[in-house]
Amino acid sequence: MKIDLSRLIDRAVYKIDFEQSLDLEKIQSKTDEIVFASPVKVRGSVYETDENMYLDAVVSYEYYENCARCLKEFVNRVETVLSGRLMETSQLSDTDDEFVFYYDNEQVEITEQVLTSILLSLPMKTLCNDDCRGLCLVCGKDLNIEECSCDIQEVDPRLAKLKDLFD
Repeated sequence: MKIDLSRLIDRAVYKIDFEQSLDLEKIQSKTDEIVFASPVKVRGSVYETDENMYLDAVVSYEYYENCARCLKEFVNRVETVLSGRLMETSQLSDTDDEFVFYYDNEQVEITEQVLTSILLSLPMKTLCNDDCRGLCLVCGKDLNIEECSCDIQEVDPRLAKLKDLFD
């Protein structure tokens, strides 16, 4: 995913808006495989200030996920922000205070940064909806579909030994 910076570098304009799609089937993280339901969309702008150029973008993607409570597969939609300063490749530096995109020949390649932002924005726990009731701990029925007649008494594991005294 390349963005042409020539008009900005020549000072013909002070801002370049862009909207591009990245057609990915799946990507592999260290622990999981993310399968996309639609192309990844990147929408943003590159602009110039007095001294520097900056890139601000929103990365939107939809991927298949299993609900943490009922284990059903659903499509989850996530938006994340990608932003940083642009620097020419010949000016490599160790700047720890901000994210840097390096460009060469008046073009910046942002595919790797988009993939990184996707991996960093994945939620720790996802639910198919906020009201998901999950599975019965005893019989395994989906409580979103039907009630079960299981007797579920939640006992704090720290007090489980005391419960045994009364049984």
